[in-house]
Amino acid sequence: MSTIQLMYYKLNTKEDPYFIHKALGIFSLVNFGYRYYLLFFYGSMFIHKKPEMLLVHAGLSVSSLIFHIPKKRHATLPMIYPEFRLHSIVFALRSVICCFIHLYVERFALYYKMIACFITMLSADLITKHYFVEGDTTMRAMPYSTEINVFDQRTITYFYSYQQISATLFMLFNSDSAFSPLFAIQIAAFLMTLVRKNIISPNTWHIYYSLSLLINIFILKTLLLSEIILLLITNHLFILLRFTLKINKYISWACIFCIFNIDLNYLDTMYNYYLIYAFIYSYIIRKLYILSPLYFKIHPILKPVLF
Repeated sequence: MSTIQLMYYKLNTKEDPYFIHKALGIFSLVNFGYRYYLLFFYGSMFIHKKPEMLLVHAGLSVSSLIFHIPKKRHATLPMIYPEFRLHSIVFALRSVICCFIHLYVERFALYYKMIACFITMLSADLITKHYFVEGDTTMRAMPYSTEINVFDQRTITYFYSYQQISATLFMLFNSDSAFSPLFAIQIAAFLMTLVRKNIISPNTWHIYYSLSLLINIFILKTLLLSEIILLLITNHLFILLRFTLKINKYISWACIFCIFNIDLNYLDTMYNYYLIYAFIYSYIIRKLYILSPLYFKIHPILKPVLF
């Protein structure tokens, strides 16, 4: 039996007899590939401004509700559980909604996207409140392979948290930046299904999930230098407000969103193209070092030097 036949056999379920969810998943994967192709070769995922396929992504997330899943989170394997599934749906819909707002709303589009982000946060908090487990968050308690030590787990988890903050900020720039985080959201759920079916290992889940987060860096090609600087400032400021000063999440985000009214356009020049690419590749190199325990072993003595 070939690998494809094995995957088909294991992924075939009675809960999706008409292959609705699977068809939506295939169309979504094809659309992700097409959108990133447009980004890399033409500079934008929406050069044709035909976002109808976004509805397929929304349908994919919502249709996941047809599946029966364990009520409790698995202690040692990254697999889908109720809180994760509902979080995945609301954050996926956030990307879809923000894309449509950017493409079709002219006046006050930025403020509508901010409202969409606040509604998503509130929805996620209500979901977490219903499924609350002491000390648990969607990514912080994600199981790792036993090969990854505690220090590396914390480093990788911090990277995930940093990317989640960036994903929220990405909603405010353009349709490309709003769409790109959707890939990590939806591929994470698919990878969890592969773990549950014993097709991939927990470490493989982290490898592919981390790569799906890293690819977001190429969205900077669609931003101005002033927007990238704004992204960096607000990202680190949120970490200061929320995690260092322990300020309420909603107050912290309200402060961050206010900064988006500052005009930094004077920083944009014809030479910024080279600066943006320099930042992209330096970012990738550093993050690959941080994620290196997932990909290959580095001697502990070298880690302080590399990190």
